[in-house]
Amino acid sequence: MSQLLQLRQVEKHANALAFLQSILNSEVGNCTLAIVNCLNLAENHFQISSYCLDDYCPIYSAAELLNPTNELRVFKGEFIEQWKSMLTPAIVNKENCKALFQDQLSSHNNVLVLPILLDLHVERWLLILTTERDCSDIDLEKLSLLANFAMVDLARAGEKKQLEEITNWREQELKEISRLQHLLLPEAGTNIPGIELAFKYQVYKEAGGDYFDISSLNNEVNSTEPQAFGAIIADVTGHGPSAAVEAAMLDAILRTYKPNEDDIEPPAGLLDYVNTHFFTRKNRGKFITVIVFTYDPVLRRLRYACAGHPHGYIKRGKELLRLDQAQDIPIGVLKEYKWSNHDVMLLPNDIIFVYTDVVLESRNPQKQDFGFERLENILINAENCPHCVVDDVADALTAFCETDELCDDLTLCAIEILS
Repeated sequence: MSQLLQLRQVEKHANALAFLQSILNSEVGNCTLAIVNCLNLAENHFQISSYCLDDYCPIYSAAELLNPTNELRVFKGEFIEQWKSMLTPAIVNKENCKALFQDQLSSHNNVLVLPILLDLHVERWLLILTTERDCSDIDLEKLSLLANFAMVDLARAGEKKQLEEITNWREQELKEISRLQHLLLPEAGTNIPGIELAFKYQVYKEAGGDYFDISSLNNEVNSTEPQAFGAIIADVTGHGPSAAVEAAMLDAILRTYKPNEDDIEPPAGLLDYVNTHFFTRKNRGKFITVIVFTYDPVLRRLRYACAGHPHGYIKRGKELLRLDQAQDIPIGVLKEYKWSNHDVMLLPNDIIFVYTDVVLESRNPQKQDFGFERLENILINAENCPHCVVDDVADALTAFCETDELCDDLTLCAIEILS
């Protein structure tokens, strides 16, 4: 029982070889060890490593103990293929296996070989070179079981540590992607004269494929008069890092857009431009749904274009107008496709509301979709305030799903036309 308890303490040992030696010492006394390894080596080839003397034990991690290394010589011996079918301990003599007794083994005449079974394959062997006890007095079956248990525990401890390192690296990378992605969002407190802006951005898992931006279209940056502005909300298919990369590429394409006189007027012309540059030499396997719109405060005209995105709304008090005239396809489906513009005249205190499809597709424990009807009821009954609209929709989603974790990235945006 004490030996089994000792095996469970493997994670507390920084030196895998010292741990293995301590397990074997309980049966054979002080011993000299080595390991033969042929994992991932060519046929008939092997390495001898991890020498551990009775008075000296070098430091090896589990990975170093279990795997071949480029730092050690590779030997050749046909016996190694026969050893792969060895399931019980054996005493091997130099006269019968000269190819084994090389390097530091050359001074020995025989060794006790314990085959190690890992992942249903024998590709490693523990060599006991000298012991304080006569091998004839040792329970070889018990010794072999202890050695195999110890090696399995070391392998699992090594895998666990590797998994932890990979997980930590992944989490750090996702946090960095998320940080960079948040840099693409409008700055907190973005102020465009003539409007009140409220938006909520929440990714599914650290990084996602939603995208939102808004900016003034006026050249007079310091003017306090109501300014023309443009805004875009987009959703890359899928979520996670790959969708986040596509969203960043969308942002990069948008920043190179400069309309020409011969182009279709924005915002439809913008979608044409993005679509043309979104295509690459190979099929990306992604597409993007988008609503993009501009507002002219002099004409009081909202002009919008939609690329397969769920339609937005105009909240006018208790009345709700759907921005559903556009039925165009998403970005990334057809390279030569042309989008169309649609106009709506706005009144003071109208609120433009756009969102990503997780609002409609979120499900409750009863597998019911949130859907258009619930969304429209919330918008109608919300106070005529953009912040209230965004908060009411977000709170309703949480209550409906009975969780803060939605099934996809979430972006909500409400813009009030002040005058």
